[in-house]
Amino acid sequence: MPDSLLHLEAQRTDLFRQLATLGDFRRGSITPTSGKCGKPSCHCAKRDDPGHGPNFRLTRKVQGKTITETFDSPAVLRKRSRRSRRFTVFRNSAARSSRSVKRSVRCAPSSRR
Repeated sequence: MPDSLLHLEAQRTDLFRQLATLGDFRRGSITPTSGKCGKPSCHCAKRDDPGHGPNFRLTRKVQGKTITETFDSPAVLRKRSRRSRRFTVFRNSAARSSRSVKRSVRCAPSSRR
């Protein structure tokens, strides 16, 4: 059964309300990276040493270029992680909103289009 126009408009209003309370967000992926520094006297130069890390980085695209941000502290990592998760919520909410608007337009009387 198709959704009623009132129901679809209520869904859209609810999604916009959720978006308004989302807070700051940032696109990108946070990934751990580990490695060896290359200094012969460092602990990481020893056989079977796992190396340095994990170090977490945020990677995102800006105007077609890949930008990588390294975090100075665990507090900054937590803050950026929250913003990255909020972006995922934003993206999913925006997609649901778009689908809801499209269904609303199809349900609306031709005089409302």
